[in-house]
Amino acid sequence: MPAPAADLSDVARWAGKEPFTAVIGGKSLWNQKAVQGAMRAAMGERYYSLARKTLLSGPQAPVATNGKGAFVAWSCKAHDCGDNQISVFFDSAAGTAQACMRFAEGSGRVRDLWLSGGKARPLPAEACMSSGSDPFGLLQSYGSQP
Repeated sequence: MPAPAADLSDVARWAGKEPFTAVIGGKSLWNQKAVQGAMRAAMGERYYSLARKTLLSGPQAPVATNGKGAFVAWSCKAHDCGDNQISVFFDSAAGTAQACMRFAEGSGRVRDLWLSGGKARPLPAEACMSSGSDPFGLLQSYGSQP
């Protein structure tokens, strides 16, 4: 059974601001219950926990919007962005999230995964690296379009 849709309408309040900025209730984007629920549903508990521990507290870029209800938030591990970063795509109309996550395992092996609907799909090496000038490039390449 699919996870219920989250009310992600408040994500729009972070457009142009870094996700760690306290906008609603003195909390960051990452600490909003609806955002956490959508990310858990997309990533599964294992990868969501890994992201919370390592990727959501380092450098971050302003949240971008496509002007049609889709948003992307990017963050990485402090002092190790190249091998540890995440782009989280929110579809406010559907109340869902998807993520492209790059992380270094304890063995040093780096993995790139597309996370959606609680499932992880392996991607080619370096697939989740920042997509340059188009913040939605990764979504266009690997995800479901809103």
